[in-house]
Order: sequence, then structure tokens, then C-alpha cells
Amino acid sequence: MEGLDEYEDDEAGQKERKREDAITQQNTMQNEAVNLLDQSTSYLLQEPSRTVSGRYKSTTTEEDASSRYSRPDRSGFNRYNRDANASGNLVSSSTLEKKIEDLEKEIVRERQENLRLVKLMQDKEEMIGKLKEEINLLNRDLDDIEDENEQLKQENKTLLKVVGQLTR
Repeated sequence: MEGLDEYEDDEAGQKERKREDAITQQNTMQNEAVNLLDQSTSYLLQEPSRTVSGRYKSTTTEEDASSRYSRPDRSGFNRYNRDANASGNLVSSSTLEKKIEDLEKEIVRERQENLRLVKLMQDKEEMIGKLKEEINLLNRDLDDIEDENEQLKQENKTLLKVVGQLTR
């Protein structure tokens, strides 16, 4: 009879480890998604207070967690509390899934906003280019007008000299 209890405990421990591994994998995917968002939008977000990086990252890494709690310790803890944790695990799993969905929606919104901002920036850069061309054309026209004005001044002086000589 004691062997059957140990088998059930080992089987429950394996199920718990699989569930923990699945949660760890979800957290890893979540962090990677946030990191990808950070990398793809970091060129747009110059202000440190606007970056997304620190909001969703865990302060511990997987290695920290696995070295802090070895498998036997965690499975032993869960073996004695598995009934108490069963409903909590369902809630935390659905909470994590909800959080992941919310984060994915936020990523989509942020990407749409980034695309809008990139298009806006491109439009403004295009407008700046057109305005620079217009300024260059106006400067050339101004140079031509100044040259013409100088030539007319010279012609005026010459005419005034001629009129002055004729009146004597």
C-alpha cells in the first residue's frame, strides 16, 4: 500500500512539474514578446520614461528560480499542498492567460501607434524636403533679382551721367 502512495505522489509531482514548466514557458514567451517590442520600437522611443522594457519583466531569471528551489524541494512542497494549490493553480493559470492576452492586445495597439507615428514622421520628413527645395528655389530667385537690381543701378548711374552731360 505504501508503494502505491509513493507512486501517486511521484505521478502528482510529475504533473505539477509539467504545469510549472508550462507556466515558465508562458512567462518566457511573454518576456520575449516584450523584449521584441522593445527592440523594434526603441528607435522611436527616445525618452526613457516611455520605454516599455521595465514594466513586465520579471526581476528573477529562470536560472535564479531553478537554483533557489530544486525540483525535489518544490515537488515535496506541492505534494503536501496539492489540494490547496489545485484551485489556486487554475486561477493563476487563467490569470496568466488573461494577462498574456492583455499584453498581446497592448503590443498590437503599440505597434499600430508606432506605425502611425512612423508614417507621420515620414510625411513630415517629406514635407521638410519639399520646403527645403522651395527655399533653395526662392534663394536662387533672390540672387537673380539682386543681380538684376545691381545691373539696373549701374544703368541708372550711366543714364544720369548722360542726362547730366546733355543738360550742360
